[in-house]
Amino acid sequence: MYSINYRINSHDNPLPDRPVEVTASQEEIEHLVQEGYLVRERLFQGELLEELRSAVDTLIEEHGGEKGAEANTSKQFGGLFIRNLPDKHPFFHKLIHYAPFVSVARAVLGPQIQIHGTVIRVTYPGQAHQETHWHWHQRNMPYPVPPFFARPRVLDNLVYLDDLDEDTGGLCVVPKSHLLPHEELPANDFSDKPGQVTLHVPAGTCITSEATLWHRGLPTLPTGRVRRLLIWGYSPTWMKQVDRPGGGLAEPLIREGDMLTRELLGYSGWY
Repeated sequence: MYSINYRINSHDNPLPDRPVEVTASQEEIEHLVQEGYLVRERLFQGELLEELRSAVDTLIEEHGGEKGAEANTSKQFGGLFIRNLPDKHPFFHKLIHYAPFVSVARAVLGPQIQIHGTVIRVTYPGQAHQETHWHWHQRNMPYPVPPFFARPRVLDNLVYLDDLDEDTGGLCVVPKSHLLPHEELPANDFSDKPGQVTLHVPAGTCITSEATLWHRGLPTLPTGRVRRLLIWGYSPTWMKQVDRPGGGLAEPLIREGDMLTRELLGYSGWY
């Protein structure tokens, strides 16, 4: 761990001083910045992992489970998808201030961040179209780059609730591809890439990535098990959120929460 002492230069900001205790080493943050991803094995374990699994399984059942996944006919992104989690189950309120997510996001995005999007993705053994094509989670920059253009940045945490092996389907990433914002990435591409790395990790592992990193999920084989994935992303407070909490279980936190809670939910913290 190490500390960053941010100060926001604004006379209107009620919390100008923003100290951050980063729950990662400086070397780990440097790897994230340079390579585009960071693997934190078994970040979730014990009771916390079991609570996460229980909450995810409840939502999976509510959204049709395996039949819900079969209804998804996309050839690019198969499986069951469930979005906007803080509005759907109270467990996810525990993750709003979860230091291993929030502090790392603040270390690379700055002190004013919000939850950009929250997703559960589930794949089942042997179903069709479960693999994903090569993609990124945040669109790239225009070319040429305008003089005052601010590159949109998103940091994603991919938490695997089950062991990720060859049968359940690994995650392929291309290190440093987040540094190539004008490189073409065609749709429907499932081919191997030069320099790609295939990650197989134990349950509870979090793979944190800069959202323009090229990556793809391999299919869950008939010999595999159900693969449950939580994606929990962050962006600066002045970006538009993909999943904006509100209208569900997060509503009381938006109305009555303190300033930092409201900021993390996307309801304060703009310049």
